[in-house]
Amino acid sequence: MGAWGYGLLESDAELDVVDEIEDEVAKIAKTKRFRLLHPKHPARVKERLDGGVFHRAFLYFHEKKWNHGMIYLVVMAMRLGSTIPADDLAQVTQTLKETPMYKEAKEQLELGLAGYKNNGEPWDFQSKSIVDAANASITNEQPAAPGGFQMLNVMEKWSFRPQGGPNDMKKGMEEMLKHQKEREAKQAKDPKPATEPKPKFDLPQEHKDRLEAAVKAWFNFQMAPE
Repeated sequence: MGAWGYGLLESDAELDVVDEIEDEVAKIAKTKRFRLLHPKHPARVKERLDGGVFHRAFLYFHEKKWNHGMIYLVVMAMRLGSTIPADDLAQVTQTLKETPMYKEAKEQLELGLAGYKNNGEPWDFQSKSIVDAANASITNEQPAAPGGFQMLNVMEKWSFRPQGGPNDMKKGMEEMLKHQKEREAKQAKDPKPATEPKPKFDLPQEHKDRLEAAVKAWFNFQMAPE
C-alpha cells in the first residue's frame, strides 16, 4: 500500500518498524509476543512497560543508535498511557529534532510530548488508519495525482521513511541470499529452454505523456529541499 498520509503510523514503512520494535521488546520482556500497536490486553502491556520493559528497550535502542526505534516506542507507549521516565522523554525530544520525518508526523509528536500528562492517561495522536483514508476517498472527491492518475496513497519521500533497526539489514541480507540460492537450485534442476523474443510492447502517446509527468513529479518531490 505504501503511505496513505504523512502523519504518525500512516504508512506501511512505519508499521514495519513497529513490528520490529515489538519483536525486540518481546526479547527484552522474555516473552513470545509483545503487542504494542493493537494489544489484546492493553492494561497488562502497560503494566509490563511501566515495570521496566519500556526503559530497558529505550536504552537498548539508544545504544544501537536506532532513532526511529526510540521515537516509535515512545509513540506506542503514549498511546497506551504508559509512564515514561523523564530522562527518556528528554532524550526522545532531542532525537526527534535530529531525525528526518514528515512535518505532519513531527508536529503530532511534538504536540503529544508537550501535552502528555504521563499519569496513565493515553494520548490520542489522531492519526488516520488505512480504513479512514479509504472511507475518505469514497465520501470526498480525491484530487488526481501528478500525471493525472487517481490513487489512494500519497507520494513518499524516501529520506523521510523510518529506518529499520539493528537486525533489519541482517534479516534483509539473509532473505536475499536464501532466495538467490533457491533460484540457483531451481535453474540447475530445470533450466529454461531458449525462447523467442517477445514482441515489443508500446503505449499510446497519451499514456506515455502521463507516465513521464508522474515520474518527473516523483523525482522532483524526492529532490525537494527538506
